[in-house]
Amino acid sequence: MLLVIVVLVVFVGVAFLQLRKSGNRVRILMYHKVDPSRRDMLTVTTEQLGQQLEHLQKQGYEFISVRNLSDVSLSTGKGVLITFDDAYVNNLEYAYPVLKEHKAKATLFVPSGYAGQTSQWDIAAEPLLSPEQLQQLDTDVFELGLHSHTHRHYGKLSVVEIEEDLRQNIQFFNENNLSFIPAFAYPYGGRPKDKTFKREMQQAMAALGIRFAFRIGNRINRFPLSNPYEIQRIDIRGTDTLEDFARKVKWGKQF
Repeated sequence: MLLVIVVLVVFVGVAFLQLRKSGNRVRILMYHKVDPSRRDMLTVTTEQLGQQLEHLQKQGYEFISVRNLSDVSLSTGKGVLITFDDAYVNNLEYAYPVLKEHKAKATLFVPSGYAGQTSQWDIAAEPLLSPEQLQQLDTDVFELGLHSHTHRHYGKLSVVEIEEDLRQNIQFFNENNLSFIPAFAYPYGGRPKDKTFKREMQQAMAALGIRFAFRIGNRINRFPLSNPYEIQRIDIRGTDTLEDFARKVKWGKQF
């Protein structure tokens, strides 16, 4: 009997591991700022970014964009999507050369009401890319996405306010002849907690042509997506070591 139990435990364990390996999976990494030397919760150094991209390449990961988020190529489980929130000027000055060197792609989520101004939500506000700078970005490296117009927490707004904010976000891109992908990143990762409210918000997004919405969550996404408006990203911090980064990418949230 003991032998039978051991065999069953091994069988279930192997089946579980195979299940984890099966299906389409993608890691989505969330960055904010890049600096030559400063590192903090929201800022990685250029050296860190380079080491992280090199690690991804050595591990056989494929840099993808939101445009091919649902491609069958993701069946390898090696797709990785790099995102930057807020479209800081340092994304162009310091992240771009590193991304270009490693033939990586990235999605910049733009809070349109602050384009060309500063990040007033930060303790120390930093310059954000202007419409002119956004127009001149290398489209082989960067694609643009929506990050609200007013950079407010969507869990604290009404559906009417959210819909108007999204309309203004989209209008900014249209008025400035900027191509953008139909994807949105929630400021602060915030969404309504009430299920009915959240469903109404997602319906408003769909009506505006928004196909994907990204939260935080720190987990690896599996396809087909159970909810395209609740896609999880892994928070990458300047306080992470390379070992921390490798562990996050491999396993996602560990607690």
